[in-house]
Amino acid sequence: MHSFTKVLLPLAAALVSAQNSSTAVTLDYCTVNPVAGNDSIGYYKYQNIRFAAVPTGDLRWAKPQWPPVETEVNNGSLADADVDCASAEDCLYLDVWAPANSAGKKLPVMVWTYGGGFTGGSKSQNTPEGLFNLSTEFVFVAYNYRLGMTGLANGPSLLHEGGTSNTAIWDVQHAFQWTKKYISAFGGDPNTVTAVGFSAGGSQTLFQLTKFAGHAEQSFNRAYVMSPGFVPGAGHHHAEAFWQNVSSTVGCTGGSLSCMRGVDFDTLTTAASAVQTAYTYQFQPRVDGDIIADTYEAQLYQKRFNFTGPMVITHEQHEANGQAYSGVNTTADVSTELRIFFPSITDDQVQIILDLYPESDYTSPGLRFADMKQSFDLTAHNLALTQALGNETWNALVALDQATHGTDQSYYWYSTYTLSSSTSTTTTTTTTNITTSSNSTTSTGPTGGGMGGSSSANATIAVMMQKYLMSFVLTGNPNTLWPSDKLNWPQYGNSSTAGTQLVFNTTFYLEEDDLANEKALNWNKALWY
Repeated sequence: MHSFTKVLLPLAAALVSAQNSSTAVTLDYCTVNPVAGNDSIGYYKYQNIRFAAVPTGDLRWAKPQWPPVETEVNNGSLADADVDCASAEDCLYLDVWAPANSAGKKLPVMVWTYGGGFTGGSKSQNTPEGLFNLSTEFVFVAYNYRLGMTGLANGPSLLHEGGTSNTAIWDVQHAFQWTKKYISAFGGDPNTVTAVGFSAGGSQTLFQLTKFAGHAEQSFNRAYVMSPGFVPGAGHHHAEAFWQNVSSTVGCTGGSLSCMRGVDFDTLTTAASAVQTAYTYQFQPRVDGDIIADTYEAQLYQKRFNFTGPMVITHEQHEANGQAYSGVNTTADVSTELRIFFPSITDDQVQIILDLYPESDYTSPGLRFADMKQSFDLTAHNLALTQALGNETWNALVALDQATHGTDQSYYWYSTYTLSSSTSTTTTTTTTNITTSSNSTTSTGPTGGGMGGSSSANATIAVMMQKYLMSFVLTGNPNTLWPSDKLNWPQYGNSSTAGTQLVFNTTFYLEEDDLANEKALNWNKALWY
């Protein structure tokens, strides 16, 4: 590969008038103007559309509500372009990227859900310029959801006083409801929505499949899930202890909900972070008997879900087992760590797990536990999903570069340019600039920014992976478009070889699924709970 030097070249500048009726989009509660794009490149970006009311005061730890009517035209400046829910509570915004002249069309819609361990990430984490290079016949949506303490609080006291647990999951449901309700105004088809998610975002997609134990309307029609990450965690006792510890730290003795809703956001999140560190608490969605009736892998295993569309599911070769898990230095530490992650686990289940991951297979206890965590945090979910859908899924293994968690993101979001904008505060004109990088076989990752990812991405491989993704978004099948440019990808349970996965490597090939084993099956039964 050639070394890569990014060069920024101003290719074009186009003026988008804030009063241009041909690009403005009017909804029943607001009018939005694009912040970037033009007819020449073929699409526009609409930024910071409020899809839910500000979740402060009585709406903290409450289900998202529809936004109020806005009297001023939204030019994208309601918040910073990279606003996120880890640093701001007024964060429930989404961006829409729509083709030029899309009014009245019914184009496929891709809804992107970012990763970040349920504590970080944002809608601007990745941007779709590279995908629009392949086709401008789709609409792209990216949204924020609440994170950390405000998105994941749970426990009996919170619920007893009228709070809502797992608001991060409710936010995602609401974002898809907004898409169904409003995306036609941008030329999108509300009946052809593909959910695409990575890591925590992949898990958010699976929570939508299993919400309310499968007794809920399907949120989307297709799904492309990358490395779904979710540590199942513990039950009510753990959640209650955390709620009480945080509330005591901020002066809300007894966990009073009204008191907790009045605490400054920064004070609250700082306290939660300190308690999390002190008590090795996992900031993850937890079973609440409501929107999360059970862990999603258990519900998939038990066939309690609602989804009938096409599905792609992928994972990395070494998601998290490439280095020893910190703090696990002895054989006894392995069992101790299992009990930290799963406080309710029984002795017999600990022994079963130890037997499934025999000590003789690893060079250190830390690597042994790292392999366990890779299974329960990441890869076992894929087998649960595939089996739940009757093996009628497209499965892939990413074996590129170090093949660690997030390597594939540099490839899926590869682009030779970045669409950017700069808005003057004294005029009603937005200037759109396109910056490009020099032609090369290597890119320093997704130009729009991303989580994880390789330090470089081979352009040829990246575009091929993007073609699988875009073929799926546009048609529901990763093979339909650009068939001569890529290897045919059979479904997992095909007529010739059961348990087939496509391997993304410097060359693409097919092999038997590496996740179809007793390790994954044991985690999917959730017998630790």
